[in-house]
Amino acid sequence: MTALVSCLTNSYGRFGPIAAIEHIRDAGLSHIELNIKNHGVASFFKETPLLTNESTADDIQRVQELLHRHQVQLSSCNITSGNPLDPGVVAITKQKLDLASQLGVSLVVGGAGELENEAQRETLYQHLREIGDYAGQQGITYCFETHPGLCVNAAGMLRTMQDLDHPHLKLNFDTGNIDYYNQQADVLESLREVVEHVRHVHLKDSFCKYKDWHFTTLGEAGGIDFLQIRYILEDHNFEGPYSLEIEGIDGEPDPSLEEHHNRVKQSVVYLQECGFFD
Repeated sequence: MTALVSCLTNSYGRFGPIAAIEHIRDAGLSHIELNIKNHGVASFFKETPLLTNESTADDIQRVQELLHRHQVQLSSCNITSGNPLDPGVVAITKQKLDLASQLGVSLVVGGAGELENEAQRETLYQHLREIGDYAGQQGITYCFETHPGLCVNAAGMLRTMQDLDHPHLKLNFDTGNIDYYNQQADVLESLREVVEHVRHVHLKDSFCKYKDWHFTTLGEAGGIDFLQIRYILEDHNFEGPYSLEIEGIDGEPDPSLEEHHNRVKQSVVYLQECGFFD
């Protein structure tokens, strides 16, 4: 079975999820990973969100109608909300899980959180178990982002997975973030170490340099061996979603909608060459 390939709506920058829904079919994909944002918080990508944690059933219906009109489906939702060490972030995360459930997805991506000191670990674990239990009640698996904190690298991911041992708390593996957040990391070796816990993947190319924000068209930077990524995951029966995440280049002028879309289109062609659609 061919694994599902999708696209995170961040890949359309300030044009956001509406542009992704309107254009993704032209790029050769049928699914998107939809961001659900924090109400009242400005986005890094400057887009206008389709949904926030305070969205209503009417908002959900409008999104579903938009998806239906363009024959686009959701692979997952991205519900990154802040550090779940904070009980307020747990509450926002639950609101977003309610919305994700109404949208009919079974996977969401979000943060595992950070510790200021080791004494906070059990509190954070309690909050994550609470999120996992709540997600599980709705048939959803919450996949931890490759972000600073518990899941910044393979060692942290493994410890977190083993300590929590929760059926609805798994990993989103980000191919670009491993090197962005870690010095002298090995993307393929990191994936091999944690692959049995991976339920969602962000496909992101880079030069594999620490703190180097260069996440453009897949295959362009050439630092990530996407063919080997596919082989490792296929060997463990990964079914997707692989979600394209094209976040641009630090300091570049804001790309036009056409430029964003072309990056997505060219990335899909590259993935076809790497056998992701075979």
